[in-house]
Amino acid sequence: MKTQHTLLTAAMLLAFSAQAQTSVTVYGNADIAYNNNVSNTSAGVKTEENNIVTGGMSTSNVGFRGDREIATGLKATYQFEFEIDQSSDSGIAKTRAGLIGLSSPMGSVTLGRRTTLLKVAINALDAGDGINTAGFIGDNARDSRRNDMITLSTPVYSGFSADVQLGLGASNRTTSAANVVTADGKAEDSNSIGLTYANGPFSVRFATETIKNYSKTVKIGGDFGYTIANPTGIADRKNDAFGGTYDFGVAKVFFVDTKMSQGTAASLVTFDTQNVGVLAPFGKFRVLASAGTGKAKLTSSTIKAEVEAMQFAVMYTLAKDTTAYFAYGTETMDHPSFAKKIEQKNTQLGMRYRF
Repeated sequence: MKTQHTLLTAAMLLAFSAQAQTSVTVYGNADIAYNNNVSNTSAGVKTEENNIVTGGMSTSNVGFRGDREIATGLKATYQFEFEIDQSSDSGIAKTRAGLIGLSSPMGSVTLGRRTTLLKVAINALDAGDGINTAGFIGDNARDSRRNDMITLSTPVYSGFSADVQLGLGASNRTTSAANVVTADGKAEDSNSIGLTYANGPFSVRFATETIKNYSKTVKIGGDFGYTIANPTGIADRKNDAFGGTYDFGVAKVFFVDTKMSQGTAASLVTFDTQNVGVLAPFGKFRVLASAGTGKAKLTSSTIKAEVEAMQFAVMYTLAKDTTAYFAYGTETMDHPSFAKKIEQKNTQLGMRYRF
């Protein structure tokens, strides 16, 4: 019996020793809300929907991340994250992140599907905690994530840090029998740079990206709104984001400026926005108020459309990991060619649990 206890103890010590070199974290977000959305198109068509949605405050997801020390000061890292739709039978909606990489005191590198640097910067600048209700127009033109990404990140030096991201779009290069290149394999290739400075209550961020031969549209006013960018197959897109936050303790203020341009001189479309806001705590409550304005150059006119937005939210802390919330947001766009002003009004009442 003593021998068995000794062997068991030795096995447990070996297991704990192995675990000490490996970390595994399971995390996630369960968010569900009642949703009312009213949209009016430029032709005057009104659509109203009432339903239960996931991700009113933060997209519902579950993920796994961890690392393994493979040499002194060098770790192998991984992350898998999946979007969850708990309001229907679709289950796992899509993969949000699928990464493997290396990390050391000199920096890190990851390979796979992941968040774009534009989204990282804009989300960090938006003090609204990434609320998905309509009313924040600073993220209308950016992608959340892309496949086939290579990301290099520096450590923080005196508050400064930087990221470089390369994306591989259409990976196939095709050459005909007559030795003519019919597909160069560069469509939707992307390159991005993100710069951050953070010092106490103050932070500032800048991110820029270029995407080759991009075809995704940009909309204002939700699914029933208006398409701003309807690019051709040869158009490249340029996105920039710049802004800052300052936490006064009694309130946190933010500003973010975003710019998008796409197309050739004859078909150029642009979308420029400026967003400001404040997030203030009141006991267990947090109150958010933000406003945005912008101009959009449409493909059909040299006159720019006027864009406006506002967002208001109240968040109540039920527990350190559980939040109840109410959020309301509007987005509008007006142009001389519209019969009616485009408008979206969005109200959500829900609860988020983080683990």
